Amino acid sequence: MTSNSSRASSRGRQISRRALLRQAVGLTATVSLAQLTTTLSRTVPASAGAAPLELTVMNPSRGLARALGPLASKYEAERGIKVTIDTPGPVEYPRKLLAAAQTNTMPDVFFPAASSTYAPYFKAGWALPLKPELDKGWKHNFAPVALDLVDWRQGNPFDVPPGIYYVPLELSSFQMLYNPALFEKAKIASDRVPFTMPQLVDALKALKGAGVGPFETAVEAIPFLIQAFVSNWLTDEEIEATHAGKMPWTGTAYKKALQVFVDLNDAGLIFNNALNRPWAEMEKSFYNVREVGVIYDGAWSIAVQRATAPDFTAYRSFRVPRAADAKHDQRSVGMADRNLAVNAKGRHVEESLAFVKWMSDFAQAEFLMNFLPIVPSNPGPLLDATKVPPQFSAFAIEAARVQRVATFRSQMVDEALTKGVQAVLLKRVTIDQVLQDVDKA
Repeated sequence: MTSNSSRASSRGRQISRRALLRQAVGLTATVSLAQLTTTLSRTVPASAGAAPLELTVMNPSRGLARALGPLASKYEAERGIKVTIDTPGPVEYPRKLLAAAQTNTMPDVFFPAASSTYAPYFKAGWALPLKPELDKGWKHNFAPVALDLVDWRQGNPFDVPPGIYYVPLELSSFQMLYNPALFEKAKIASDRVPFTMPQLVDALKALKGAGVGPFETAVEAIPFLIQAFVSNWLTDEEIEATHAGKMPWTGTAYKKALQVFVDLNDAGLIFNNALNRPWAEMEKSFYNVREVGVIYDGAWSIAVQRATAPDFTAYRSFRVPRAADAKHDQRSVGMADRNLAVNAKGRHVEESLAFVKWMSDFAQAEFLMNFLPIVPSNPGPLLDATKVPPQFSAFAIEAARVQRVATFRSQMVDEALTKGVQAVLLKRVTIDQVLQDVDKA
């Protein structure tokens, strides 16, 4: 019979493991990237036992899951290898992936977001370094800028060893989306999109005068719009140096970028004055209610429209306008998305790599562009303009010209920028105070 002390000891170990897991996924506390890396590194290498050849893929996106099913079937028909897709959803995905790393049950292929959140996985050796294979010729499956955006640089603030640990299926960017019908209601020619900030302000004033919500973006997009604005005055290298902590956030460029928000707000041109609505609510106002003339959003928003407002296809896109006193051409913020990584500790590393390569080929890129839709990182499908959805025009044109900034802002910086802009619009703090807080973050 088991003694009370033995049972207590066993239960203590269970509680300790549960507590560690809860802490690591952020359910009870916030942990540093260094702590998380240490936790992930404690796992043991995969056992060498024989196993049937079946690849497992963990995917966070339910939208992408609709496309992965047919692609998995196609791959099995072509290569004779079964691919099982596990889609826990965007909320549960980080927790499930972390639990898999801790229990040594990682999938053969996983989808890391292009952010600092997944840096611990790369430091702990879970993702296969892909640069050697890319240099052998695989790189031609990608637009050069797409690989620039996933290349972890020497000296990055998260101490990830230099290299490429995942490849993107999508080259996403942020652009302006507008409703031509509302432009016509405001007596604006629907084919005369603004190219400069003064032209945008004039258009937004006309929309307001016609009783239309002028402009809005989601609360989560505020740091990205700031990054788009500062490109008028900073080079990509200077933006990257700021993200890496090598240049201050308190410089003139960031003051000018935040002043754009203030000017739009003071003129009554921001539909939601505090910019506190999440993506879903903002997109509903544009696609479903159609009460806002212009929004700033990512390319993935077009898939949202197809799912939630399939009858509304008359909207179009244009690039973020250039500032009147710009030193450089305005450049959109680009993001590598739908990223595939190979489990370097898995039993089927070579086969997993072959699957990831196949996913980046022209045929699969064209399928995803039309099915989801996305702007593929493989430039081939974009070369025939007649096949690109018209809503994608600005996203497709700007894909090769987005900012080449691979060093991410930290989560604390994003929070400071977001809350700071909201506070500035409510007249609670000054721009200088916001940027001082960001610099501390």
